[in-house]
Amino acid sequence: MAKTDRQVFFRQLVSSEKQMDALFQALAVEIGNAVFRAQGTDGKVPIQALPRLQKQAGAMVRAQFLGANGQAFDENNEPLAPFPRIIAEGQRAMVDVALERTVTILDKALPEDLRLAMAAREVKQP
Repeated sequence: MAKTDRQVFFRQLVSSEKQMDALFQALAVEIGNAVFRAQGTDGKVPIQALPRLQKQAGAMVRAQFLGANGQAFDENNEPLAPFPRIIAEGQRAMVDVALERTVTILDKALPEDLRLAMAAREVKQP
């Protein structure tokens, strides 16, 4: 793989990592705010509030990882929540790089008559 392809892959990984960092930071703040709201006047979370707080935190985490139906992806393999969306977008971007590289190689390697025959058979998409 050419160095430029590796750089594109690396940039995509860095981008996905930044998105993950932002997702987890926002989740930490959201859970922290829930803990803050649950504390009593003494600054401590009453033991009676723990089950409700744990349920809230669990719902916050699930919302980032799973869609409303409890699945990360739908029947068409489309992401239903932020975490799987970051993963899917990163994977698609990396697949696109590999496909572009393959097209470049095929453009250079295929004989002209075969390339023209294949182009004539292409199905135009809307």
